[in-house]
This record gives sequence, C-alpha cells and structure tokens, in this order.
Amino acid sequence: MPSLLIVFFMIFFLLESVVAIIGNGFIIIVLGREWMRCWTLTPGDMILASLGISRFFLQWTAIISNFYSYFFSNEKGVLFGMVWNLPNVTTFCFTTLLAVFYCVKLSSFNHSIFFWLKWRISRFVPWLLLWSIVLSILISVLSLVKGYHALQPPVIGNYSEKTILSANIRSFQINFFLPLQLFVLLIPFSVFLASIILLISSLCQHLGNMEHHSADPQDPKMQVHIITLKSLFFFLILFTSYLLPLIITTTTPISVCSSWFWIREVVTYAGISIHPAFLILNTSKLRRALKKMLHGPESA
Repeated sequence: MPSLLIVFFMIFFLLESVVAIIGNGFIIIVLGREWMRCWTLTPGDMILASLGISRFFLQWTAIISNFYSYFFSNEKGVLFGMVWNLPNVTTFCFTTLLAVFYCVKLSSFNHSIFFWLKWRISRFVPWLLLWSIVLSILISVLSLVKGYHALQPPVIGNYSEKTILSANIRSFQINFFLPLQLFVLLIPFSVFLASIILLISSLCQHLGNMEHHSADPQDPKMQVHIITLKSLFFFLILFTSYLLPLIITTTTPISVCSSWFWIREVVTYAGISIHPAFLILNTSKLRRALKKMLHGPESA
C-alpha cells in the first residue's frame, strides 16, 4: 500500500494531468476546427496545434507509464516510458520551434540573414515540424530496440532471473535511456536560450531607436516584444523545471515507489499543465473561442 505522502502527490499529479489534457485538448479542437473550415493554418497556428497534440499524448503516456510501473510491472512500465519518449521529444522540438518562430518574426535586426528568414520562415515551418516528428520517431525506435534487448531475462532460475533483469533495467536507464534524453533535450534547450537572448537584444535595440526618435513609450512593437518575452520566459521555466529533475534522476536514480519520484513528477509537469492556459489567454484566436464557449455567441 502506498503511503499517505505518495497518495497525496499521486492525486496532485493526476489533477495536473487533467488540467493539461483539458487545456491541450481545447487548443487541438479550436485549431482543428479552423483547419477543417479553411483547410489551412498559419505557421504559428500549425506549431501551436502540433505542440498541443504532442503534449496531449505526452500527458497520457506519463500517466500510463507511472501508474503501470507502480501498481503492476516495473519492466513493462519501462517500455511505456520508452514510448513516452516520442511525444516528449516532439514537445520540446515544437516548443523550441515556436520560440524560433517568434524570434524571427519579431526581431528588428537589419542583418540580411534575418530578412531572408522572415521571408522564408513560413515555408520552413511544415518541414521543420515534419523533421521534428521523424527525429523523435528515430530516437524512440532506437530506445525500443535497445530496451528490448536490455530487458530480455536470462534463462535461469527465478530469483537470479529477477535479480539480473532488475540490474539490466537499472543499467539501461542509467547508461542509455536517460543520457539519450538529456542529449536530445539539451539541443533544443540551447536553441531556445539563443532565441530568448536574440529577442532581448532586439528589444534593447528597439528601445535605443525609440530614445533617438522620441517615440511613444506605448509603442505597439515594443509591447509585442514584451508580451512575447513574457511567454518565452514562461517557456524557460517549463524547460528548466523539466531538465533539472531529469539531470538529478540521471545522477541519482529514483524508484517509482519513492515519494521523491512523485514529487519530481509534480514539479516536472507543473509547467506543462499551466502553459496551455497561458497560451489560450495570450492567443487572440484561442481567447475568442474560450469567451464564446463560456459566454455564448454574443460575446464573440
């Protein structure tokens, strides 16, 4: 029987998951209806829809993996965890792509590279989304193949079989699965940080131009910069809240039966559960759909 502390954090994790599933489900439905009506989406909406879908499945696979590992079989739970790697990698690729998209669209640099990217980014988005999905599938297949061989029990007595199987699982997680996750996630994290730094530099440049021209302090372009930076800093908190527990897990593995495991899961998925609400409230199309749903057509 789980302790009261574990039960508490299990329930907290489930509540976070419900919030994340509802929020991402709302984004998928709104943008899915828009796509069915027009048979097209803007590049920004394409990224938001892809991010919503990947997070939706990420949350479901996290629930299944965690609870199956705790109540039933840790060995099969590991396999569910490897399946979870697919929406996990796509989630971080799509989040990074959204940050890069904002950076390119809003930056006010005069370099020819940025002018070229502004002109071409809309064409690149579908291919970048497809590349992210293909990369995630390749990583997931590699994890499944490696994990399948690592989890094959030796043909010997029951006690020794279980002992060696547990050792194989532990070795697979420490030496392959977790380092692979870290390597894959640190790349988009680095690109994400670069996008934030460029946007901050662009805002500083814009503020400098305003001082020289005595522009209105409520300049719309500056306001867009600030709103976008707030969103990206929230993304940064999300990234950090995910990567830090993962790094700790890599150096010091935590058993699914430990209360610290469930505390880590609560911290990890806190940002993912809150961020859809942030996107809905700060995206005009999603915000209008929410008002229409809550107050009826007259408020649209």
